[in-house]
Amino acid sequence: MGGIGKTTLARKAFNDPYTVYHFYCRAWITVSQVYQARDLLLALWSSIAQSTDKMVEKSNAQLAEIVYRRLKGKRYVIVMDDMWSIDAWNDVKRCFPDDENGSRIVVTSRFKELATNVSPKKPPHCMNLLNIEQSWELLEKLIFGTASCPHELVGVGKQIAKRCRGLPLAIVVIAGVLSRDIGAYNCWNEIAEEVSSVVSTDPENCLDILALSYNCLPHHLKACFLYMGIFPEDCEIEVSKLINLWAAEGFLYLNSEKQLEQIGEDYLEDLIGRNLVLVEKKRFVGEVKTCRLHDFLRELCLKEAQKENFMHVIQRRSAKGVQAGTRNQRRLSFHLDPYSHATTAPAIPHVSSFVCFTLGTDIVPDILFFQLGFKLLRVLDVFFLHFDYFPVQILKLIHLRYLALYVTYELPASVSQLRNLQTLVIHGPWLCQESGGRPTLLLEYWSMPSLRHVHVTVACHLKNPFTVQDNLPRPFASEHLQTLYTIQFSSCTKEVFSVMPHLKKLGICETREDYSTDSFSQVLNNLVYLQELETLECSFHTQKREVRRILGLALLPVTLRHLSLSWSYLPWKYMTSIAMLPNLEVLQLKNYAFQGPKWGPTEEGFRSLKHLLIENMDLIHWEATIFRHFRCLQHLVLKSCKLLEKFPFGVENLQRLEVHYCSEPIENSAKEIQEEIEGIDVIIRSDRNPDSA
Repeated sequence: MGGIGKTTLARKAFNDPYTVYHFYCRAWITVSQVYQARDLLLALWSSIAQSTDKMVEKSNAQLAEIVYRRLKGKRYVIVMDDMWSIDAWNDVKRCFPDDENGSRIVVTSRFKELATNVSPKKPPHCMNLLNIEQSWELLEKLIFGTASCPHELVGVGKQIAKRCRGLPLAIVVIAGVLSRDIGAYNCWNEIAEEVSSVVSTDPENCLDILALSYNCLPHHLKACFLYMGIFPEDCEIEVSKLINLWAAEGFLYLNSEKQLEQIGEDYLEDLIGRNLVLVEKKRFVGEVKTCRLHDFLRELCLKEAQKENFMHVIQRRSAKGVQAGTRNQRRLSFHLDPYSHATTAPAIPHVSSFVCFTLGTDIVPDILFFQLGFKLLRVLDVFFLHFDYFPVQILKLIHLRYLALYVTYELPASVSQLRNLQTLVIHGPWLCQESGGRPTLLLEYWSMPSLRHVHVTVACHLKNPFTVQDNLPRPFASEHLQTLYTIQFSSCTKEVFSVMPHLKKLGICETREDYSTDSFSQVLNNLVYLQELETLECSFHTQKREVRRILGLALLPVTLRHLSLSWSYLPWKYMTSIAMLPNLEVLQLKNYAFQGPKWGPTEEGFRSLKHLLIENMDLIHWEATIFRHFRCLQHLVLKSCKLLEKFPFGVENLQRLEVHYCSEPIENSAKEIQEEIEGIDVIIRSDRNPDSA
């Protein structure tokens, strides 16, 4: 049954250091009830190799062949989690070569018959419910860690554990409730009575036990938790998107000390701490990047949401209208596949969120999905829908706070009329005729008082806020703009930056149109106007490989905490200016950001650096000592450093070391550290043929 611990056991084995060391390729893919074979193939490839945009253009047969060749001759372990149909296995099994070298494939499923079909000669490992002693042991460990439960709580604690019927998920979720009131006997006793009442009413209904945890949530977290049900089953939920959606819906209560985004992070951490939300992936710096809901907890979301008319999820292959029962719903979430036909949603005045997903990687073509009836709409996410032109109905949605579109047309400046818009997300290969065919955002961002986040997947040119009419400059400023991704170098001007004084995160990209040998120097000169900038991600034009003439690198804002450079081909001598940034905690150097065989850092620099990534460089000699040149460094990641001969001295004193597809000496040194040094987390991914064993 769900929640019995299948995925937990598989993940524990998958992430075990011996497994990481023993297998040269490891891949984890989640199948779920509704899947697309293409998504499975792409997930397999991205797990065993560095994914590129070209892979998306391949056919399924080509993808299967590429995965097969990648695995051929290597010792690998593949986990296919949450498989519901033998068809999923048949769709990908041809990708897995059998070289009799100790490779392994692990499948988790609720169905014994399916497991037998996948592996007829090997009986499946059937998970059992926990007995009473095991249930209490798990509950006690989750709440108190290595300490013991206070004597006065042992009796009531064992009662609670017993009434969870041996289901680990129920125990984990109830532990999230009890851990909020450690030592409060009255609270524990109330929980025991509630669990007892649920079990006596329906002994088999785990969902009602999980609902106790939901009922104990404070009011502000209940809405946030229920909202997560809009995402499809087993969906990896991007945390930044989730928090922006919460903010748009008004779920985040602003206080004077924290920004909305920080409050959202706190709310999510609270839900994670209560074991209601699972962490899926973490960012380079350790922050939660993606999360998800367990199937049972998502089912709980949908059940409670239906009770409260909070939200309605519509799943269909082909539909010609919205199902009955949606008239009183406040939020609509459509889950489509790429074969869905056109449909329209009727006028539902009180709907605040309209979100659409496809159960695959494709954009759904030629669908018009909404009419003018959503007068109170705050969230409109139709990224997966393709329109041939801008839907002018959007301009009528004066309460809109979150807008996500897939754009193949010119986005009109009239979008600036959406005065309440907080987040704008633009995907797609859009062009602008006004600027000679290059992507230009005509948005008058400086006149939008609520705008906080702008995410554009294609590097675009921004409209100049100080175009003069009647000799009068535009007088506004974008006071709340926090995030801006991605703009061309040519837009990094004094005029643009001066109207966004509180910008925290900036992504910039050099394109063919604005390339010059000193283009980055011009950018640096204007960054001085961003006095609160904390994150800068900068990518240069990949085809311009000559060494660049950089003037004024010392002008990088001293407020920077996170710097990412890619394709800049800088000499290592320029690193000195970066090293002197006093607040820099994260440095990511990708794709020849720096060029040359030797790097010797200065002792005075990197006073705050905690996380360092070096990827795809021609570095051979890294002459450094961790405790002298990188005193605060905790986490080092090396990727595709094929020429590097050895680590800096003292690398074994770090907290975490990752080596991905590097030179043989580096991989061997990492293995020695993994085997001999305690207290350091070592991750090694290799594309070399395994030793004969």
